[in-house]
Amino acid sequence: MRPTHCQNCGTALMEAAIVYEMIVGEELFQIEDVPALVCRECGEQWIEQEVRENLEQLAAENGTPGGHVQ
Repeated sequence: MRPTHCQNCGTALMEAAIVYEMIVGEELFQIEDVPALVCRECGEQWIEQEVRENLEQLAAENGTPGGHVQ
């Protein structure tokens, strides 16, 4: 079930596209336009598990130095 309020501060979450950063091995990946829920107050981000798994697979398949995946 998708949360509607931030677990940190209780403020309503809004849908947004974010830049998701992750480290795979020794490489930093920045993936743009990732769907997420973002807290309007504290900025906490929530990404669905399926989306996170797809991002991890995408980064692993495109493992280039200094990779920037769109």
